[in-house]
Amino acid sequence: MKDRPTAADFDDFVRARWSATARLAYALTLDHQRAEDLAQESFTKLWFHWDRVSGGSPEGYLRRIVTTTFLSGRRRRWLGERPTETPPDVAVAARTGEIDERLALHRAMAQLSPRQRATLYLRYAEDLPERTVAELLGCSVGAVKQHARRGLDALRADLDFTTTDTADLAVLAGGRTA
Repeated sequence: MKDRPTAADFDDFVRARWSATARLAYALTLDHQRAEDLAQESFTKLWFHWDRVSGGSPEGYLRRIVTTTFLSGRRRRWLGERPTETPPDVAVAARTGEIDERLALHRAMAQLSPRQRATLYLRYAEDLPERTVAELLGCSVGAVKQHARRGLDALRADLDFTTTDTADLAVLAGGRTA
C-alpha cells in the first residue's frame, strides 16, 4: 500500500518545479511580478489537491492550473507601485543585441492574444505536443494549430523573421535550447 503524500513531498515538488513554473508564468504574463504571483497562486491551488494528484502527474496538473488561472481573467490586476525616478546609468555588457531581440520578442508577444501567447510558449518553448497543449487550454488540436499558425505569422511579420525555424522563438523566450 502506498504511503500518504506528505507536506515534505509537496515542498520537494515546489523546489523542483519552481523555476519551470515561473518561466511558464512569465511567458504568459510578460511581467516578472505577475508571473511570481501566478506561480505562487498556482502552487497554492495545487496544495489543496495534492493528496489526489501527487501519485499521478502533478507536473501536468500544475501546468493546467497555471494556464487556466492565467486565461480565466479572474485575477485582479494590480497597478500599485510604479517607479518614479529613473535609475542611474549602469554600464551594460556587449550583449545588447540579445537584449534588443528579447525586448522585440516581448513587445511582439504582448501583441498576441493570451491564447496565442500561451499556445506558442507551451508548444515551442516547453516543447509540448499539440494534443497536450489542447488539453491544457481546453480546446481542440485544430484550435491549437490555428493559434500557433496565427501567432507565428504575427511574430514573423512583427519581428521580420526570415526563417520558419521556431527554435529561435524558444531560445528568445527563455525556453529550452537543446
